[in-house]
Amino acid sequence: MIIKIFIKIIITYLSFVFVQVFAADNIATPSTYKVTMKKVELCTSAGCRNPTLLAEKDGTFNIASATAGADVGDWISSFALEIGLTYTHIKATLSTTMTMAGFTTNSDISSDNCVTESSPNTASAANQGGIVDGSDSTDNADMTYIVPNGANADNGDPYGDIDFAASGITRANNAATMTWIGALTNSYTPSINSSPKITIKFDVTNQLKSTQQAADTCYMWLEPPSVSVSLTD
Repeated sequence: MIIKIFIKIIITYLSFVFVQVFAADNIATPSTYKVTMKKVELCTSAGCRNPTLLAEKDGTFNIASATAGADVGDWISSFALEIGLTYTHIKATLSTTMTMAGFTTNSDISSDNCVTESSPNTASAANQGGIVDGSDSTDNADMTYIVPNGANADNGDPYGDIDFAASGITRANNAATMTWIGALTNSYTPSINSSPKITIKFDVTNQLKSTQQAADTCYMWLEPPSVSVSLTD
């Protein structure tokens, strides 16, 4: 039996929006981490065969900002769940083109900081890390970030081999989209009386990275966020 259920979306952000959080040199929390979701599905296994569609349309959200909650709530409003079917995983299809902003300290370059730039010296690409100038200021701007290809031979400096599978990501070389599959914090089986609630937690703390490229230039990139998704009554 299929039942149409209104889903209340609660988005909790663990990242700091206006305060930089430092764990070490070359690492910081981005002020902007924009992702474009193409599709989100619920699954009954890690393989996500025969998924249940939640939403399929472009939606761009800054997961470093608390204001994204209302946007995501509008993007996913309702969907059909099968009574008695147990859901265990969630799958998202995302664009490999993202937007980042922020700065890191960097003791290896002649300036104090690496900062994101709207027009970097070298644009981020699937086979090339974005390169920016060093700066003694912390002023920064939105900068395009392309998720790199996985293998060292295919993605260029500064990445090396990337274990996307460890983060639940599948990314084909040079593809415009990628997928992420994550386990729900609890399995969920709807009943006729269900009124489910999705709670999504993003943590982008210290996921902005930099490393020296030359005397006063840096590579800058994003690491995947930590994501927690629960489905409860």
